Amino acid sequence: MARSLCQFLMVVAFLTVTAADPNKCAVGWSFFEGSCYYVGAAGSNFTTAKKSCRDLDSKMVTISSPEENTFIKSILKDDDATGAWFGLVLTQKDLSFDWNNLDKRLPISFTDWGNKKVEVEMDIPENRKLSRDVQCASFSKQYDWAWESKPCDDSAGMKYVCKRCATEEICTSRTCFKLLCGKDRHLDAEYECNMVGGSLATIRSEEESKTIKDFLDKVSFTHGNWGQPGSEVWLAGTDANSEGDWYWETNEEQETISNDFTDWAPNEPNNAAKWGENCMAMSVGDWKWNDIECWVRKFSLCEIPDVNAITG
Repeated sequence: MARSLCQFLMVVAFLTVTAADPNKCAVGWSFFEGSCYYVGAAGSNFTTAKKSCRDLDSKMVTISSPEENTFIKSILKDDDATGAWFGLVLTQKDLSFDWNNLDKRLPISFTDWGNKKVEVEMDIPENRKLSRDVQCASFSKQYDWAWESKPCDDSAGMKYVCKRCATEEICTSRTCFKLLCGKDRHLDAEYECNMVGGSLATIRSEEESKTIKDFLDKVSFTHGNWGQPGSEVWLAGTDANSEGDWYWETNEEQETISNDFTDWAPNEPNNAAKWGENCMAMSVGDWKWNDIECWVRKFSLCEIPDVNAITG
């Protein structure tokens, strides 16, 4: 009887899930469409601002829509700063503006230049540290918080805007899982998970798989085509070393995936793409495993050790 009771309690403990309200952010952060935004203190140049966002487990904000842009203006509206950095820079190589987000270049789908014509000063010393980021974009109080280009080293009166996911995470008896709201290639996804203290997720049992699937079904992201075909979620699985020999790769450590539990979709893995499919993702709908091309951008499920997790 005692043994049965113990087993029952262990099952209950495993299925205990804590999921944060996606409409809430930490104190000092503002919520908008599944993400949290933070306005940092004045006195930062672009490089310092970028580092400050990283220290907060976030990124300098990239802006993809008029609605997001309007929201950010609203949280700056009554600010006493002269401007606020965000993640847009001009590269000296081709004199074009690009999103500079954790050193990755992303396409621009929306702009809001207040001065209508972006002036660029190219008279920069060759040994300058920011030689590739000659001019950086900011929200400008002078232009009613529309965009303005400024030298990246300017700091007087300059605040900055960071962005991160609203908390979407669960904990099981083994570990905690965190879903990132950005979309990345498989290698970049592992790096992003490292940035929040973990690695891409591994799934070790049917019970754990069910818990994660139930969690993903309840996620309320309103961007990135979440919930639509093609909105897969990266896991740590790969067969990059040898086709068909799948293993978990986390924090540069490799572990063969046990036959005791797998959750491949029917007829998967099939390595169907022309250049191969060497990375594992969960497919929207039934959330079963699928092998896909590693270079495509998908959401990421991170596994983060939790010292407070129940160990049984």
